[in-house]
Amino acid sequence: MTVPVFSKTLKKIQFELTTMHSFLISDPLVKETLFTSSPRLFTILRTTNLFFSFVVFIPIIASFWNFNLPSFLGYILCAFVVYLTWIFEFVTKSIILEEIRAFTIVQVSLHSVFGIWMGFYDKFHIYDFILHLTGGMWLVFLIYPIVIGIELLSTDSKNPFFYFKIVVITLSVVMTLGAFWEIGEFVSDLIFRNYPGYRLAQEDSLFDTMTDILANLIGTIAGMKIFWGTLKRLNKYRDMDLLFQRMGRALKDYINNMKK
Repeated sequence: MTVPVFSKTLKKIQFELTTMHSFLISDPLVKETLFTSSPRLFTILRTTNLFFSFVVFIPIIASFWNFNLPSFLGYILCAFVVYLTWIFEFVTKSIILEEIRAFTIVQVSLHSVFGIWMGFYDKFHIYDFILHLTGGMWLVFLIYPIVIGIELLSTDSKNPFFYFKIVVITLSVVMTLGAFWEIGEFVSDLIFRNYPGYRLAQEDSLFDTMTDILANLIGTIAGMKIFWGTLKRLNKYRDMDLLFQRMGRALKDYINNMKK
C-alpha cells in the first residue's frame, strides 16, 4: 500500500524539526561570542537567547483573543526575524554572535511586544524615532561581522582601504534595508488604512518618513563607530580577525556548495 503524500510530508517536517532541535540544544563549531571565548559562558548566553526567543510569541498568542489582522501579520514577521538568526546558523553553518542575537531579540520585542501590542507607539511619540535609531545600530551589529568575515578571506585587516570598504558596504546594506522598511510601511498603510484599529505607520506624513531615515542613518554611523572601537579594544588580548575569518569561511563554503 502506497503511503499517502500527506503522511510523507508530515514525516519530512518531523525530520527537519528534529534536526533543528538537535542543532539548537548542541553547541555549534565556533563556541565563542563577541566578548568571551569561554565555551561555558557561550553555552549560558546561547541557552538564555533560546529561552527569550519565545517572548515574541506572546503578542501572537494574545492576539487570538482580540484579533487584528495587520497587527497579527506584524507579530508573525517579527517572530520570523528572530528565528531567522537561528535558521541562518542552521543552514549556513556560520554563526550569529550571541550578544548580537540578544540585541536582535530586544530590538524586535521593543517593536512587537512594547510598540504594537502594548501601544508604546501611540503613548510616546518619540518611541518610533528611538527604535529607528537603535534599529540602525542593530543592523550594523548584525551585518558588520558577516561583511568583515567575508572580506578577511581576501584582504588583510591592516590594508589601509579595509576599514573604508567595510564602512561603505555596511552603510549601503543597512540604508537599503531601512528604505525597504519604509516602503513596507507605505504599502501597509495603503492596504490597511481603513481597517478598524489600524495605526498608520507613516502617519500620512513625509516628515515621519524622512525622520525615520535620518534616525536610521544616525544609528548606523553610531553603530559602526561603537562596533569598530569595541573590536580594537578586544584585539589587544584576542585575535578577533581569526573568529570573523571562521565565520566568513563557513558562509563562503555554503555559497560555493549552493553553486554546485
